[in-house]
Amino acid sequence: MLKEFNLNKKDKAYLIVILLFSTILVGYYINFNNSIGIACSDVYVYLLNALFYTGEKISTTSFVYISPVICFLTSLLFRIGLVDKLAIFIVTGLFAIIGNIGLYILLRKFFKEELSLLGVIIYSSSSLYLTWLANGTLDIPGVSMIIWIAIITLIAIKENPKYYQYIIPVMALGFFTRYTIILTIPAFFLFYVLENGFAIKPEDWNYMKKGLLIGVAIGVILLAIVLIMGNGQFELGNQMMSGIKGTSGSVKDPAYTPDVGYYLKNYPNFISNSHTVFEANPVLNSPTILSYIVFALLFVGAGFWLYDNRFNLKKHDKIAIIVLLIGILSFTRVTSIITSILIYIGIYLLAKDRNYNVGIFMLGWILANAIFLSFNIVKVNRYILPTFPAFIFFVLVAIENIHSHIKINKNIIPIALIVLFVIQAFAFTATFEPTNKYLAPEEISNYIIDNNPDYKNMTIGVYNVRPYSWWIGTNIEGIPSSAHSKIDQSNITYYISNHPINLTNFTMVKNIDTLYLYKNNKTPFN
Repeated sequence: MLKEFNLNKKDKAYLIVILLFSTILVGYYINFNNSIGIACSDVYVYLLNALFYTGEKISTTSFVYISPVICFLTSLLFRIGLVDKLAIFIVTGLFAIIGNIGLYILLRKFFKEELSLLGVIIYSSSSLYLTWLANGTLDIPGVSMIIWIAIITLIAIKENPKYYQYIIPVMALGFFTRYTIILTIPAFFLFYVLENGFAIKPEDWNYMKKGLLIGVAIGVILLAIVLIMGNGQFELGNQMMSGIKGTSGSVKDPAYTPDVGYYLKNYPNFISNSHTVFEANPVLNSPTILSYIVFALLFVGAGFWLYDNRFNLKKHDKIAIIVLLIGILSFTRVTSIITSILIYIGIYLLAKDRNYNVGIFMLGWILANAIFLSFNIVKVNRYILPTFPAFIFFVLVAIENIHSHIKINKNIIPIALIVLFVIQAFAFTATFEPTNKYLAPEEISNYIIDNNPDYKNMTIGVYNVRPYSWWIGTNIEGIPSSAHSKIDQSNITYYISNHPINLTNFTMVKNIDTLYLYKNNKTPFN
């Protein structure tokens, strides 16, 4: 099976370098994330789900339908005694390492060893990647699965049809790792059509059938587990439909923004930035000169490519351009699906008689995600991570084109960028504004536990159920901090608020960062 990777001795040496670099980097960021606490509240959901998978009773199972693979793997570490946030940091970090190795193998299908190594370094050392590395979120694991799906798809289409039997099973596992990987699937279909047309070859179909049976079996089993454990809940369909219509979320969502250019405007920050601040989500500001260098290389290389690949328009090209323009004009005026279909049809008509299939595949990879995510009114920077491998493909193509037109040593640009990005990889943590607010929930929970050996027999009111369901347990009650009278009239022993409040029957006994702990006056003080 591995022979289709076409790896030589130099590749194996570079893969060892990537493995060592990735492992050290993951370890470094696990330590960093452990020191700042859980910055994304979704991670608490994954931890609670993992705990639920071990058979533990938790205060809520309303989010069990969320992608289960990471949660399940985390639960395995729980079962051997590592019941800690560190467990999910390790699991998501391992997926990052697997993704980096996969990206090198993918890029080697198109580039020489040095450029492929450069691509992995840029990807794994970019600001956005580092922001979400090994912190328990599902985005980087999702991208890792997309990378491996791409590898298998390319081998199946271009080299060995036997690999069709692996595509759907890996897609099924990828889907249950991060549901949104389905956004990239149209790009794989487009590539198949460009290479083979719409008719499926009999020899391809024989292997596809095997993969389909295995993939469906995996999907059914995983879905059944999710449905049974989640009491029939599976909200993905509603969420996806809302996203397609551009209505997912609300104006109250901290990630709400109607700005369809959000991801495009911020992309330079995602590559390299000098100032990162934790708000509702980490915000990356102030792109560095390194980011501008990458984009300068991209644009110069693109200019050379356009010069070398000038072509005369044919009759059917006019139709393609019209369809493309209609697709572009339809953006935000209809659903993201209709816009995507129109643009994909236009791209297909423009590319089908020209030998740009791989580039079109990568462009489709970017557009499939960018259109949906830009149209959606809830925008979080980590959502755009799946576009990074394809973006890096174009950066490497640009560097190749520069080398073909400008007489310079072909090692200068790759080596310089590798050095600069490796420095960024380990210096990036210094761009974060210091904060203790993500450690505060753990610390204030520990204060309650340390001062009340019987805390499990108390009812503790909280402003946010997620973190305290993890840190304290099932004996919590969610009450908004604004509901003063409800808090005052309750029989809870403690109330945790995220801002100071005036209560009649409670006394503030502890303040940690932005959290305030109030104790019921009816309860004797320790």
